Formats: sequence, structure tokens, C-alpha cells
Amino acid sequence: MTVPTRRQHPLHAALGAVAICLAGFALASPAQAQDLLRVNGHVITLEQAAAANPAAASNPAVRQQVTEQLAQQQLLADSTTDVAAQVAARIKAAQVNVKRQALAQLAADQYLQAHPVSEAEVEAEYHKLLSEQPAQQYWVRWMVLKSPEQAQATLDALRTGKQGFTAQAVEQSIGQNAELGGALGWQSEQSLPAAVLGVVRKLKAGQVAGPIALDDGYAIVQLVAQRSTPKPTLAQLKPQIEQQLRSAALQQHVQELAKAAKIENLTQPAAAAAGPAAVDKEANHGRK
Repeated sequence: MTVPTRRQHPLHAALGAVAICLAGFALASPAQAQDLLRVNGHVITLEQAAAANPAAASNPAVRQQVTEQLAQQQLLADSTTDVAAQVAARIKAAQVNVKRQALAQLAADQYLQAHPVSEAEVEAEYHKLLSEQPAQQYWVRWMVLKSPEQAQATLDALRTGKQGFTAQAVEQSIGQNAELGGALGWQSEQSLPAAVLGVVRKLKAGQVAGPIALDDGYAIVQLVAQRSTPKPTLAQLKPQIEQQLRSAALQQHVQELAKAAKIENLTQPAAAAAGPAAVDKEANHGRK
């Protein structure tokens, strides 16, 4: 017998024992029956197993595992005899939520199937994304120093060639990626701070500039390289674009449903929910 290295939680031990007892139980093929198992008179069905894990519908190994888990849950549920009213209310609320979620997912799937995203919509969104893409990217190093005097002294040393940028960034910088010599890699015109971008745009590859006042110190920057922003292909962005368009269409559909629905905020007093006009009307009625 193997001695456990740590004490098992009683619940874990109990579930393990149940799994061992059920491991050899031969489940019926879904083609033969929809009822898979009966535990203390409670039937566990193929539909229940598939709801817990869709793969259970077609994969016998997964079906076996899921059914065992449901059986363990049923055994534990049957062992509970004292359910407080508050707990029972939460269970009932959870059941309502699960049903609502399942119906909402079904409705969403049906709507998206009836309103598929067209190729023209995908291409239009692709070109829109490209038009919004920054034109240039900059490969930048930077270091951030605590004071303008320290930054100026470091800049002077860099320009005379007495010190290397990477070494000084590792030793002195309090900014991002100091341990990497201040290397920021390729940055877009949107990702660089505005003050830094204004300086970097004027540099040629290899040049350094500063000090640049920031909220947390004074920066010195070095432009290593510059290039036009690479343009991803339509094939690369298509899955992402389709998902975004589907989400937007579904959100618009929900908003239209909300406009046509009667939604009442039951957490507000009736007078406040009715609005000032209704309150004035009631007040005038009372004066008659």
C-alpha cells in the first residue's frame, strides 16, 4: 500500500472512492439509450452529460468521466438533509441563471447564423484598420534619470563617446527596461509618450537626445532604427475582424431588443422611477 505524503481532505478521499467504484461500470452506448446511470433513483442522462461537457456526446471516454463526476455530485447531494432556506433560494436563483444563459446563447447563435458577416464588411473593416494604423515605427532605447543635471551630464558623456548607452541605462536608469539597457524595441507613434515622440521624430538612426521632462524623471532617448509600420494581410486579421463584427452586431441586436422591451428598475422608489412629471401630476391631483 502506498502511504500518502500529505493528509487528504475527506471530500477528496470520498470522491476518489466513488470514482474507483464506478470505474468499471459499463455505460450504455448513446445510440442504445439516453439514460446512462441511475444513482439512488436519480437518472443521469446523456443530455445532462453533454450539458456538462459537449464532448461527452461523442467521446465515450469523456462521457464515462463526466458521468462519474455527475454520480459523485448526486451522492453528495443526496447526503444533504438540512438545506437552509437562504441556501435553497441561492440554488433556485442559480438554476434560473443557467436556464437564462442557455437560452441567451441559443438566441445569439440563431441570430448570428441568420445575419452572417459578409466578405464586404470584413474587407471594409480591414481597410479601416489599416487607415488608422500609425505610419511609422521607431526602434528606441531610453533611460530615465532623476534630475535634469544628471540627465545632462549623462547625455554629454554619451555624445563624446566616453560611455555606451546600454551600460549607462543599466547602471543609472530608473525607467522601463533599464535591465535591458533601456531597449524598448519597435514602438508606434501611438505608444510613445508625446514628449518623447516629438524628439524621436527629429533624430537619425544612432543619434541621442534629451533631457526630456517626464512625470517621473528626465529621459534620454536613442533612435536605433525607423521603418514604415508593417501591414498585416487580410488573411491574418480576418478571424479577429469577423469576431469583432459579430460581437458588434449582436450588441446592436440586444440594444434594439431593449428599446422594444419593458424594463422596470425595481430598486428605485415608485415616485423616483416615474420621474418628475409624474410626481407633479400626482401633487396637482392632490390639490383638487
